[in-house]
Amino acid sequence: MIARFSIDSEQRKTGSRACAIVHYQIDSEHWFYREEPEAESGRNCTLELSEGNKWRNYKIEGQIKGTKRPKVLFGGDFTYALDIRTIEYALNSKHAFVLFYVDVVHEDVYFLPVQDYFIDNAQLLTKLSGEQETVSVHIPKKNLLKDNDYVLQELARSTYIDVPGIGLRRYTQQRLFTDGFSGDIL
Repeated sequence: MIARFSIDSEQRKTGSRACAIVHYQIDSEHWFYREEPEAESGRNCTLELSEGNKWRNYKIEGQIKGTKRPKVLFGGDFTYALDIRTIEYALNSKHAFVLFYVDVVHEDVYFLPVQDYFIDNAQLLTKLSGEQETVSVHIPKKNLLKDNDYVLQELARSTYIDVPGIGLRRYTQQRLFTDGFSGDIL
């Protein structure tokens, strides 16, 4: 029982550290970070975007996963075994859902827009109805949080429609006006 507690304690410490690193690296000039500890839904944080000091309900839902030893693929990208229940939660969300993969040793935060990943890799949707509990996803090394805030801003302005399944699409608002918007379906 003591060994189990120490393992749980290490996992908790790593997870807590990962959340702190994400919170620290989010640009507070235009993001409001909300942590949801002990969330059972698969989401443990929400980022809300402010544009010109205006709040327009542009959000990113996310799950933060920390590690001391990231699993690196050939070519430098990362792999992570994401729980099916988290994937299903993400695919049912109308807001962008992002996996934040945190190397707590080097304090690097990588991100994966989950819905976009499954739009681009639709063949993986068949794995969701099987017996397995996880699906391995690939997180691009170029998706470094501190270098790609503009990508997160675009994701926050996105709405996902025809969820979940093969018809999943992303709608992104391109320009805002004081009395409306224009947008495109991607």
